[in-house]
Amino acid sequence: MNLAIEFENLSKNFGEKKAVDNLSLQVPEGSIFGFLGPNGAGKTTTVKMMLGLLRPDGGRGRVLNRDIGRESEAIRSKVGYVAEVQEMYRYMTVQEIISFCKPFYPHWNDLLVKKYLDFFQLPAREKIKSLSKGMKTQLALILGMAPEPELLVLDEPTSGLDTINRQEFLRIILEEIAVQGKTVFLSSHLLHDVERVADQVAILNQGKLIDIRPIDNLKTSVKKIRVVFQKDVPEELFSQPGIQSYTREENAYLLSVEDNLQEILNSLKKYPYFVLDIINQNLEEIFIEKVRRDQE
Repeated sequence: MNLAIEFENLSKNFGEKKAVDNLSLQVPEGSIFGFLGPNGAGKTTTVKMMLGLLRPDGGRGRVLNRDIGRESEAIRSKVGYVAEVQEMYRYMTVQEIISFCKPFYPHWNDLLVKKYLDFFQLPAREKIKSLSKGMKTQLALILGMAPEPELLVLDEPTSGLDTINRQEFLRIILEEIAVQGKTVFLSSHLLHDVERVADQVAILNQGKLIDIRPIDNLKTSVKKIRVVFQKDVPEELFSQPGIQSYTREENAYLLSVEDNLQEILNSLKKYPYFVLDIINQNLEEIFIEKVRRDQE
């Protein structure tokens, strides 16, 4: 398996605070990788280390088979980057910023630029300081895709867009980047967006990785079970592997389950019951429960 990104025990401290704490992960080439975490979890710090904008305090990292510490310039020449806050030269026009960025890259797709300037209806002569936040995000996406990058890094990219424009933004990423076999690293707290497009997700909390796996595996493994027994059952029934937690109201139980689903169901069915339901969880529900459990 070829890797677009590989971190091993990557760490970054700001004073006494561990912003990123021994982070190890692998991102396969050609995947859409969702990097999830609440505000302050260390997502943006990780992205900045990935691009050579911050130096790690420990561990190592490689992006596109290049060392993030020694070869950051070479990495940035092959990476498109869309940040949450678009820091562009405000005095430039849309066309001027495009002309300014173009010489820095060995490959630049003028046809793609024109296509999406027209699609987003971005005025080429408008100064950047006059653009709305959403328009700046659209312009940043164009600048991120125009060099035809091997890796597109998106750090909270859709936070300034309404629902319709967010859907268009994600569709464009799928059509222009992912369908070509390029890699997308999507850092976001908008879980519905990630769930629509990602192949694999990692969940970060307080700088530490608490889960990483294919999104289909995550949604298949993590469930709720609601069971109402006909009479009392032994408490040890709920201490078996895979049951993360449960709540009880008389003979009704709500179980949070991760893995070993069939074994748990088989053991519950040994006792007479009125109701036994499996409740599927979406990515947002899974994320909230995992982070909450990690913080307890």
